[in-house]
Amino acid sequence: MRPRTLPASIAPVVLGACAAWESMSHLGMCILIYPEPESCKMNAARLHILEARFWAVAVLCALVALLMQIAVNYANDYADGVRGTDEGRSEDRSENGIGRAPTRLVASGVPANRVLAAAGISASLACLAGLAIVVMTGYWWLVLVGALCVVAGWFYTGGSHPYGYAGFGELAVFVFFGLVATLGTQFALAGEITALGWLFAVLGGLNAVLILMVNNLRDRVSDLAHGKHTVAARLGEPMANMLFVVLAIAAVVLSVVTLLLAVNIPGNGLSAVLEPAIAAFGGGSIAVKTVMFVGMLASAVSGYCLIRRVLLMRWGSALRLAGMNTLIVPLTMMLMLCVA
Repeated sequence: MRPRTLPASIAPVVLGACAAWESMSHLGMCILIYPEPESCKMNAARLHILEARFWAVAVLCALVALLMQIAVNYANDYADGVRGTDEGRSEDRSENGIGRAPTRLVASGVPANRVLAAAGISASLACLAGLAIVVMTGYWWLVLVGALCVVAGWFYTGGSHPYGYAGFGELAVFVFFGLVATLGTQFALAGEITALGWLFAVLGGLNAVLILMVNNLRDRVSDLAHGKHTVAARLGEPMANMLFVVLAIAAVVLSVVTLLLAVNIPGNGLSAVLEPAIAAFGGGSIAVKTVMFVGMLASAVSGYCLIRRVLLMRWGSALRLAGMNTLIVPLTMMLMLCVA
């Protein structure tokens, strides 16, 4: 199941939900004039519908993302296992003797048909959750997006010419775990895509790419031996490390910029639960800025530690940090919405 990769599936959904709430908040802002403009009535009616289904659709979006991630992980284990790509990995040592390169299911002796069945079941459950979203929202074109996600997930390492073996894995992860997951969630919840949503989507994509790059840097030698030409394998260790550092710094900078731009997002009514804590900070505005600062600091520190772990080839801790990185801005955004 590769649990360390699962934050990459949940984080973009949370970011998309935050972007959706921000865009929905504008529907409730109407000029207080009499008689009430027709547009205000329409916006109020639309807001009522969106709010009524918000949490149900958000949970379904999270299920789709999580189950698709699990399905892709199983499919990768199956495809890499039957190709022999995962042979020789050990729980005790990686190829350079530092850190861990985990043994995959098929390579460890689990029957390939069981792993493939697990992938199919997970993908089927994701499709059912996706269909529920379509029924609730009426956005039938999302079926095509879901089908594209399933196809992309399989052909990452499956089929006769998997694109993951040709060095396109990072691009696919950026698109599907960044743009599609975040913007798809925002549209399913709010019926529109905003500039903040795009910013969140790029950030989510970058963080997902970093997780994949940690894996590919660790497995670079064995990947080359089995004909898997990832970006890390093509560039070689020095250039691949440099690319990782650049992307990690870009993710930190974008995290800071995103939080700065999002500091004025209206609250969602949950702040009443945290009134004592908010009062201790001297009011909502100070509380929001405090949460924002802590989130920015956490992003910077975590980014630095991640770069250091990768350069030291401490793959286990690097992968944990990469997963944690994906959650910092989403959790910060949720807290900012609560205390606004």
